Amino acid sequence: MIQDPLAVTAVLLAAVVFSVVMTRRFAWAARLSTILWIIFTGAFASNLGLIPGESPVYGRIVDFAVPFAMSVILFTVNLADVRRAGRPVLAAFFLAALGTTFGVLLAGTLLDPWLADILGSDSWKIAGPYTGTYIGGSLNFFALWQGLDIGRPDLFAAANAVDNLGLFPLFAAWMALSSWSAGRWAIAKGWQAEGLDEAAPEKKTPALDPLHVAVLALLAIGVMALSVWIKGAWIDPWAPSVPTILVVTTLALVVGQIPAVRRLEGSWEVGDLAFWIFFAAVGAMIDFYQAVILSPILFVYILVVMAGHFAVVFGIGRLLRWDPAVLTIASVATKAGPPLVPAVAHARGWNHLVLPGILIGMLGYAVGNYFGFAAAFVMRWIVG
Repeated sequence: MIQDPLAVTAVLLAAVVFSVVMTRRFAWAARLSTILWIIFTGAFASNLGLIPGESPVYGRIVDFAVPFAMSVILFTVNLADVRRAGRPVLAAFFLAALGTTFGVLLAGTLLDPWLADILGSDSWKIAGPYTGTYIGGSLNFFALWQGLDIGRPDLFAAANAVDNLGLFPLFAAWMALSSWSAGRWAIAKGWQAEGLDEAAPEKKTPALDPLHVAVLALLAIGVMALSVWIKGAWIDPWAPSVPTILVVTTLALVVGQIPAVRRLEGSWEVGDLAFWIFFAAVGAMIDFYQAVILSPILFVYILVVMAGHFAVVFGIGRLLRWDPAVLTIASVATKAGPPLVPAVAHARGWNHLVLPGILIGMLGYAVGNYFGFAAAFVMRWIVG
C-alpha cells in the first residue's frame, strides 16, 4: 500500500486525470458526471488497498481546497449584473429559494428519526448542504458540507450521488410542470418576463496566463487568511457558531465586485481543479458498503425536498398568477445553476429566458451558503 504523502497525492491527481479524460472522451461516461467519476475512482483506489483509507494528506486537502475554490469561483459573480434579469425573474428566484428551504425543513422534520440513526444529534446538519445545492448548485453543497463539519465521507459520497441522480426526475418534473401549466392560468400584468435579447455567453477556454493564475491564487489565499482572522478576532467573541466558510463567501463576493478582479481569466479552471482534488481525497476516505447502505434514506429525503419545492413554486406562483415559464427557469437555476438553464430553456422554446436564468443562477452561487446555514440552524431548533 502506498503511504508516502507525495505518492498518495500523485494517485489522487491520477484519479482526477483519468476521470476527466473519461468524461471528455465518452458520452456514456459524461452522463455520470466528472464529480462522481473522481469520487468513485478515489474510492476504488483506497478500497482496493492501493492507498490508505485514512491519511493526513486528505485532511489538509479538504481544509484548503473548498474555501480556495469557493473564493476563486465567486470572484466571477458581478452582483450588479443580476438586476438585468428583471423583477419577475428575481422574484421567482427568491420564491424558488423559499420553496427549497420549505422542502428541506419538511423533509428533515418527517425523516429525522432515520437521519438521527446516521448522524445522531447532528441530523439537523444535513439540511444545510441540501438547501445550498437546491439554491446555488453543487458549489454550495460542498462548501456547506465542510462548513457544518459533517465529515462522514461515506455519507458524503451517498449524498452527492443521490444529488446528481436526482437531476433525472427533476428534469422530467420541469418538463411536465411547464407543459401542464402552459395556458392554465392568466398571467398577472407586469409578471411576464420580457427576457434579454442576447445569446447565452459561451464558456470559453482561455489560454491561461500564469500571472492571472498567480493573482487569483494570491487573492483567494488572502481571503482565506483574512477570514480566519476576522472570525477569530471579531466574530468568535459574539457568535462562535458562525462558520469560517460564511466569512470566506462574503469577502470573496466583495472582492469579486472589483472590475479588475473579474477580468482575471482562469477562475473556473483553477476552482475546478481545486474541487477535483477535494473530490478525489473524499473518495479515498469512502467505505463503499456504508455509502450504499446510506443511499435509500437520502433518496427519499430529496424526493420530499423536491415535492416541497415544487408545491411552493407552482402553488404560490399560480395564486399570484406569475409566468409559469419564469417559475420553471427559476427552479432550474436554483437547483442546477447556470449550466442547465440553456438546455431547459431551449427545450421549451424560451430562448429569451436563457440569459436571465444564467444571471439568477450566478445569484444562487452568491446566496446559497447563507440560506443553507440559516436552514440548518432552523432545523436544529425544530428537532431540538
